[in-house]
Amino acid sequence: MKVISISKKKFQELKKIELSREVFNTEGIIYDFEYRGEKKILKTLYTLNGFTFANKLYTIEMLDSNKEYLPSSFYIPDYLCTVEGKIIGFTVPKVEGVNLSTILSDTSIDYKEQIYYLKKIGEILNQLHNIRKYTPLNSFYINDLHESNFIVDNNNRELKVIDLDSCKICSNEPFAARFLTEKSMVSEVEKYKVNNDPHSNGYISPNSDSDLYCYSMIILNYLYGGKISSISIENFYEYLNYLKTIGVNRELIDIFSKLLVGNCRNENPINYLDSLTGEQICRAKKLVYEKTKDRIRK
Repeated sequence: MKVISISKKKFQELKKIELSREVFNTEGIIYDFEYRGEKKILKTLYTLNGFTFANKLYTIEMLDSNKEYLPSSFYIPDYLCTVEGKIIGFTVPKVEGVNLSTILSDTSIDYKEQIYYLKKIGEILNQLHNIRKYTPLNSFYINDLHESNFIVDNNNRELKVIDLDSCKICSNEPFAARFLTEKSMVSEVEKYKVNNDPHSNGYISPNSDSDLYCYSMIILNYLYGGKISSISIENFYEYLNYLKTIGVNRELIDIFSKLLVGNCRNENPINYLDSLTGEQICRAKKLVYEKTKDRIRK
């Protein structure tokens, strides 16, 4: 992989990119960067030694080596960056757009537009199924799949996948994933295999079930207007029962129900998202749900 050497002075002059409060980022600092007339972002890493760092570099190298098999919507690291001879991070082509987390939380945006982008995630997962089936990348998974890792291109409404340096590719070890932690619901379901490598910071070994679980969490967090991914299993099923009472498609709810069932594979809910109505989405929000639940109990 090619390397860009940056002087200490130039690095100190770089402008940090201020992320909106909806955007989730824990691994490093993001800077605006330009190289040979091309706009990029420079992601510096907090951890610059040890197993985690080596695993990160290997992941970036494998993405670069296998980029011919990946969709153009995947924004893949293109250069390693050094300051005074030491690797401090890497660059990624810059996409001018809006983070999906911002779009999903913006109540002024029409729900049909939001559903359109939620369906795009499902299309990407279908693409990955075919990539695993027909290319050498038979173990490629997004892993840390959440709404902050997608950007909507301002020019063509395409959904771009970012932060792929936490993906599962080739023989790398799993990285931490927002929805796949010891405190999440996956910790109680055997379907999701716990990663036993003591050096890796990823709790779950990624597979198609874990990617589809994360996709469903994005959809449910959108409906709930909060972190449904952090509630107890009992409260999760209570909420799904509520969705039934407000008329949400039974097939869609069934897909969500099976997320925590160990003896069946997860399914892609993409084909049922258009069934959601504006009224259902409003009534599914946490504030409405809590008031309705309290009224029923009284």
